[in-house]
Amino acid sequence: MKELSPLLRSFLFVIAGEIAIEVGIELLNSEEMDITDEGITENIKERIKKIDPEKFFEENGVEVLKLNTVRKTLYKLYSGKLAQFRRIRDKSTGWFIYYWWHEFDLFEEILMEKKRTIEAKLRERLKFEENNYFFVCKNCQDSILKFNFDSAFELNFKCPNCSGPLEAQDNQELIQYLKEKIVLIENIDLSVD
Repeated sequence: MKELSPLLRSFLFVIAGEIAIEVGIELLNSEEMDITDEGITENIKERIKKIDPEKFFEENGVEVLKLNTVRKTLYKLYSGKLAQFRRIRDKSTGWFIYYWWHEFDLFEEILMEKKRTIEAKLRERLKFEENNYFFVCKNCQDSILKFNFDSAFELNFKCPNCSGPLEAQDNQELIQYLKEKIVLIENIDLSVD
C-alpha cells in the first residue's frame, strides 16, 4: 500500500481534516483503476475496520463515515486542485457516476502558488503599513479600530464611538513583524522530494 508524504498528509488535513487523509490514501492506491466515491467510502471502511474497528463508528453502532462526507471531501480536494473526476450517466438509472483520481503530482506547484499568494499579501500589507499613519482611540475598549490619517482628519481626530481624542499609533512593531514573516516565507523550502 502506498503512503502519503508527511507534507501532503498535513496539507490534506488542513483542507478537510482526518477524512481527507483517508480519501487521499484511497485515491493514491487506486491509480491503476477507476474508483467511485462509493468505492472510496467502502475501501476506507474496510481498511479502518482492520486497523481500528471503533474509529468510524459511534458507541450505539451508528456509522459516522457516510458517503456524503466522502463526497464533500472529494469536492474540497477538487477545488484545491488535488483531485479530478469524470462523470458518466448510468443508462439504466439516469444517475451520474463519478470516477475520481488524484492530482498529487501537482502538489508542489500548488504549494508554490499558495506561497506566492501569501508573500504577495504580506508585501501588500507591509506597503500599506509603511505608507500610512494610523490613529486609535486609547479610551475605547474597541481600540482595534484604527484610522488612517485621512479618516482621522475627517473625524477631526475624535473617536466616532466616544468622542475621545484619536492618538497616533506606532506601527513599527507590526512593520518589523511583517518583514520577518516575508523573509520566513521567502526561505521556506516546499520541495516535495
